[in-house]
Amino acid sequence: MTGRTDHICSGRTCMFCRVLDNPQRMKVMPGGGRSQLDEQALSRVKELESRSLLQNTQSTLTTAKGEELERLALLDSLTELYNSRTFLKELKDELKRAKRYKRPVSLVMMAIDGYKEISRQYGALTADAVLKVIANVLRESVRDVDIPSRYSGDEFAIVLPETNAAGAAVVAERIRQRVGTQAITHNWNNLKVTASIGLASFPAHAREHDELVARAIQALELAVQRGGDRVCTV
Repeated sequence: MTGRTDHICSGRTCMFCRVLDNPQRMKVMPGGGRSQLDEQALSRVKELESRSLLQNTQSTLTTAKGEELERLALLDSLTELYNSRTFLKELKDELKRAKRYKRPVSLVMMAIDGYKEISRQYGALTADAVLKVIANVLRESVRDVDIPSRYSGDEFAIVLPETNAAGAAVVAERIRQRVGTQAITHNWNNLKVTASIGLASFPAHAREHDELVARAIQALELAVQRGGDRVCTV
């Protein structure tokens, strides 16, 4: 593995077109049971899914038309990454494809360290600016086939098709390093932030989408508990 392994615990395509494309056009390389998870972690996944799916931009959607309406339904309005609804749909689709062709797929969950403190100290607009900058870092750090999303608040999720746990760790470490070196300037404030990252893979860690999310969140929480600015898996 490349990069700073001491922090590891164990030509772009339009994003809008990525989801609208017929899934049959995606190139796929051909190639038990439900794992025992902590019920509290699974409950948190369900809660976050329900909460994020209820977050809508109703006032904007009512005035949008045609393609713009479809775009707003797919993307997060602040970061212009995929929103949580699109993320869940794409994750389920990728898992179905991975099971059919017996290929791996990984999920990376990331949170900005100290984000709430940034919001309290510098205000909501600066906090939003941080999210936008980090979203750009994610876009520049993944492949065209990967699926970067804003999951909830300051949490981001990236689905990595055709990627096992070792490959996902390389991607996650690259993202961690780039986040840590990114200069952020807003309203005469110069900031640097770090990221905590957790990852989980199919079929190594989970076989269903909610299990995979729960495992990745557990790994993310482990990274936070260990001081942040690191990549962990469970």
